[in-house]
Amino acid sequence: MMRTAVTLVLAVLVASAAAAQQAAPQQGGLDLSGSLLGDASMLQTAFESPTGITPGGFSELTLNMVNRNRTFAKVEGTGIVTIWTGAYAPLAASQAGATGLFSAVTPDGTAAATLELRKLYLEVFTSFADVSMGRQIINFGVGMLFSPINAFTVPLLSDLNYVRTGSDVVRADAQFNDVSGLEAVSTVAGSLSALTSALKLYTNVQGFDLAGVGMYRGSRNEVLAGAYFKGDLELGVYGEAVEHFVYSPGSQYFEGMLGADYSIENTFFFALEYYYNGNPASPGSLAPVDLASAPALFLNQDYLYFMTRWQITDLVGVDGSIIWDIPASVVLPTLQLTWNVVQNANLLVYGRYFSGDIRSGSAWPGPDFQYGIEVSVSF
Repeated sequence: MMRTAVTLVLAVLVASAAAAQQAAPQQGGLDLSGSLLGDASMLQTAFESPTGITPGGFSELTLNMVNRNRTFAKVEGTGIVTIWTGAYAPLAASQAGATGLFSAVTPDGTAAATLELRKLYLEVFTSFADVSMGRQIINFGVGMLFSPINAFTVPLLSDLNYVRTGSDVVRADAQFNDVSGLEAVSTVAGSLSALTSALKLYTNVQGFDLAGVGMYRGSRNEVLAGAYFKGDLELGVYGEAVEHFVYSPGSQYFEGMLGADYSIENTFFFALEYYYNGNPASPGSLAPVDLASAPALFLNQDYLYFMTRWQITDLVGVDGSIIWDIPASVVLPTLQLTWNVVQNANLLVYGRYFSGDIRSGSAWPGPDFQYGIEVSVSF
């Protein structure tokens, strides 16, 4: 089954590329781009029994498409096919369940495949609003990692750069002028009680982006009222504030985040974010089975996120980041070295440390360390 599904996906990709190539001289057609990434890594358990090192890896094919003539409408899609091997193969089903559409594992469990449809949507530009529908990544807030006002997408913590997942939505963005407008977004769900819908009024005042948001989240039977700001005061500053009104049981709580970023001569980059959760769980109180239905991605009361980048040369850069769950004293640091070896080809060396479950503060059932290399070629 896995081989048949992957073969079918690859056949569709090849057919799409051939169609785009034939349409190249014309105004219409598709522009295709993508990348192929190979990962070879190790998972090490050092502080629990039994200790040991387990190899793993994956090959990831990403294909992006967008129509050429985008004067009046746009069609965009991103599909990702991943083959997992070694220690990663048993995790493929849960990975697909969280972010993708399909997974299959070989009978001996030594390899697995996942197919994720991260984006596939159409957008029509009318005189009164830009209207889109389908799977897309909704950046509803301003936070890099922490964004309590963004109920439509979450960062993927297993990804080194915390990319956000796609959501199936209908969206309309009506601009009143160059800086102000109204945005309406609603998920597409199997029932009205499972819908998440929001309205956002946004503008810019004295160089500051400002917005007010009203939202209904049916799956949790709550109404949210929030606002955000983003501007520049020598360094970039931004923040979000959200008040939750939960109908059953009747309760009310606050979520918020503050962030700042700064750069020095396009060589050194820094960002710092603080997140407050007014409806926290006791650190370590949630079992892994309870995390899927938890009310937020980060479940304890206070978190910090720090990110820095040193662009050593035009071709070589070093990135470091850390997420710190303050009440549980759990950290998730990541270090990366990126080297543009030749045009369109990058080498990445990385390492991560897991001191616990960064979401809840519980004991981490996986390895203590992850480190490896990745090679990617863009096309």
